[in-house]
Amino acid sequence: MKIPVSWLNEYVDVSDMSTQELSDKLTFSGVEVEAVETDGPALDEHFVVGEVLTCEPHPDSDHMHVCTVDVGGGEKLGIVCGAPNCRAGLKVAVAKIGAVVPDGGFKIKPAKLRGVPSSGMLCSAKELCISQDHSGIMELDASLANGTPLVDALPKGETVFDLEITWNRGDCLSVIGIAREFAALLGRPLRLPDVGFEENGGKEVGELAHVVVETDNCPRYTARVLTDVKDGPSPDWMAKRLSQCGMRSLGLIVDVTNYVMLECGQPLHAFDHTRLAESTIIVRQAREGETIRTLDGQDRKLDPSMMVIADKNAPVAIAGVMGGEESEIAGETRTVLVESALFTAPSVKDTSTKLGIHSESAHRYARSVDPGLADWASRRTVSLLQKYGGGKVARGVIDVDNRPAPPKPVVLDHARARALIGMDIPTERMRSILVSLGLKVVASDDAKTSFEIPSWRTDLLEEADIVEEIARMSGLDNLPDVAPGAIAVMGVDDAPFRAENACREAVAAMGFSEAMQYSFLSAAELDAFNPDGSSRLVLPNPVSGDFGIMRDSLLPQLVQSLGRNWARQIESPALFEIGRVFWKRDEVCGEEKRLSLGFAGPFGRPALDRRRAVSQEESILWLKGVVENLCATLHAPAPRFEPEDFAPFENGWSLVVKIGKGAVGRIGLCKNALRHPYRMNAPMAVAELALDALLQNFGSHRALKPVPQFPAVRRDLALIAPESLTSGEIVKAIQKAGPKTLAEVALFDTFKPKNLEGGKRSLAYSLEFRSPERTLTDDEVNAACDKIMTVLKNSMGVEVRTA
Repeated sequence: MKIPVSWLNEYVDVSDMSTQELSDKLTFSGVEVEAVETDGPALDEHFVVGEVLTCEPHPDSDHMHVCTVDVGGGEKLGIVCGAPNCRAGLKVAVAKIGAVVPDGGFKIKPAKLRGVPSSGMLCSAKELCISQDHSGIMELDASLANGTPLVDALPKGETVFDLEITWNRGDCLSVIGIAREFAALLGRPLRLPDVGFEENGGKEVGELAHVVVETDNCPRYTARVLTDVKDGPSPDWMAKRLSQCGMRSLGLIVDVTNYVMLECGQPLHAFDHTRLAESTIIVRQAREGETIRTLDGQDRKLDPSMMVIADKNAPVAIAGVMGGEESEIAGETRTVLVESALFTAPSVKDTSTKLGIHSESAHRYARSVDPGLADWASRRTVSLLQKYGGGKVARGVIDVDNRPAPPKPVVLDHARARALIGMDIPTERMRSILVSLGLKVVASDDAKTSFEIPSWRTDLLEEADIVEEIARMSGLDNLPDVAPGAIAVMGVDDAPFRAENACREAVAAMGFSEAMQYSFLSAAELDAFNPDGSSRLVLPNPVSGDFGIMRDSLLPQLVQSLGRNWARQIESPALFEIGRVFWKRDEVCGEEKRLSLGFAGPFGRPALDRRRAVSQEESILWLKGVVENLCATLHAPAPRFEPEDFAPFENGWSLVVKIGKGAVGRIGLCKNALRHPYRMNAPMAVAELALDALLQNFGSHRALKPVPQFPAVRRDLALIAPESLTSGEIVKAIQKAGPKTLAEVALFDTFKPKNLEGGKRSLAYSLEFRSPERTLTDDEVNAACDKIMTVLKNSMGVEVRTA
């Protein structure tokens, strides 16, 4: 949320504080300042101050002028201008050749306007995005020197805070909400704007409109009616503030509702009263099959879980989310019904998520709006529409109020608060902090104080909440550093914690960086890895549509993180995550801890060999080696790898990992469709493994073997084998056929000679023989090799390569 400091200063005096002081105060009280921006157009050296020396009528136009403009340094430009206020002697804003005009983003080039050359442009305030005034060119101070950079001649841009508001602080989603925070932090008074107006419409509001509330999801609905409203451009100051907050100016009536929403946090809506059937507003749940065309021009299908604002015929707005096209404010609108209502947060949040609409209004309602704010915001809106639009206000207000009773007072135990915060804050100081935030003391003694919670602080429900308020208003940076303590309990087994930590250290030691992800994501992200969503755990009330499902795999987020790193020119990103996955089967929910890891590019290559293209075979073998090394480090049984296709992996480049009798995960190379969004032209290898299977033997002790006393005898064995036969199967057959003295079998080469046909390839193995009792003879080793080769040939169709 963006807030201009000048707007903030209207409600609490912060004029004596620097931008950094304001930012620090707010951040250390718990409202994060994400960025500090400076409002104003970006004007480069092509924008200068100029003086109109001559201004003659255009020979072929009745409204254009041919001007000679001095832009300093002896340079004079011929410029054609159509502004009615253009005249000789005027100091103006000049956009020279090469300038990019802020309003529209077009570049100034040499041109001919009705046959007369023009070498620049004289700019209006609107064209420079300074105000909405486009009635003529800007008239600058006559004392400015010709050629002065325009950025130096104009008022400096205003400071705008970009704030990150947490979900529980809906009261801070407004300028007054932040002003209230500063008033409490600085001990200064809060100044609220005037909401007075004259009820000069002649009629009672009940004669002009009728409101019926048929749903419990609307605890309060207020309506006021204005006639003879003159819609049109908003005042420059209002349009500018809306722009600073990231909103477009759409005309006075709509702008006022948006302005008041930003000002106080209460969403409002203005209906064209004449387009409401029988002048009636009905707040109800939508009916099955109903549709509405919203202000963004899209047709939305509604269901009974969604609340709507309807007239006698059909829905005219989706309550708290977006208005309908049928009752929108148009240029000819003169009679306006101003809605200011309280809608329940779950209802608006659910509707917004289902329809995929994220509006400023829904954003605020989903985080809870002040239950006591509706009438004040309505009065403020009507006051501004009367002041700037000349509207005549009907007498009275329609106020359907079914709000529940306010919450009970919260009791603060002074001693417990001091113990929780870790600071010796005097009792009176704690009371004064809470009172400055709007809480009222209803009872107190030396030990405890009871506070009535203000309506705008819907997040303060119990004692812990107000203790937190005392801590943050005392300055989170002032809290003492206390070393965390833990109670040692004899006999408690911390092996699972140590095992997981050992796994984390082992993967990091192999060059991977740890990633941390949310536990929920969207269905679309999961579908790319497993379209079968029958066992997914769907959240009933998600934060947004992008976080609606508890993840059943770690791979989607791992692939996204690797891709984003690659897209930002990380040559060989390598990441891992230890996290939980979730599922729901037969109405029973389950979860499991898993390890995901992956890399892209020349991850396994030395530093001086990273230019060659990485092959798919290299990537899968590197990843296979990582898994084998991890199992060895954690004392897990040696893994076996068996081919099996998996949706997100390239055909033929996917393996199931087995430890013992069961599958514990998968490894593979991601398909091009997953790599393409990140322009990744190298293989991406990823793995996902059940963590318990890797850690099952952690902490076990292996029996030590004596250091060999006798030398080993090595033989190399080159084989011609069918491509359908895996190296693992061959190694297993060699180990079975070999004697007890066969200590190690290792594949060291594989290739496919051109002279081989029939789907065969060459594999070369190194065999190491060793006896703990004596030195083996060549005859013994040769005999063992002959037996191995005979078994391979007879049982597997493998031949010995002779050349």
